[in-house]
Amino acid sequence: MKLITVVGSILCLLPLASPLSAPFDNRRAFLTTALLPIATMIVPPSASASAADNFVGKYSDPINHPGGTRTIRILEGSIGDYRLAEVRGGGGRGEPADYILPAFVAGGRMIVIDFSPKGGPRDFAGVLEKDGSIRFLRDGNRWPRIE
Repeated sequence: MKLITVVGSILCLLPLASPLSAPFDNRRAFLTTALLPIATMIVPPSASASAADNFVGKYSDPINHPGGTRTIRILEGSIGDYRLAEVRGGGGRGEPADYILPAFVAGGRMIVIDFSPKGGPRDFAGVLEKDGSIRFLRDGNRWPRIE
């Protein structure tokens, strides 16, 4: 992301085209054609999109809310490398019948869920394990994948 910002900053500093600026036009064309593909290779927009999809699915919470389910889906919006998501859940012991929690996926490896609508923390982070479950960093709880 920093490289894209740097490339954009460099391009903005170059003079705009004018009859006397032919050398600058060539420099702008070179920087545009040489540096932008490199920046695209470093931070491809589709990489975070497909990686975020690794979290999509249905999970259970057998330790804290037995019998309940959580379904994670990725939403259309994104902010940089962060993909917006939502967690629909409920039906477990000691929780509402249904609820929706806002979340985001960072880099396809970590999800941060806002549990404040249920009275919990706003920034509860979990990581995707090799077996497809989500392990939460704060308390060690696991959500096994069921679908």
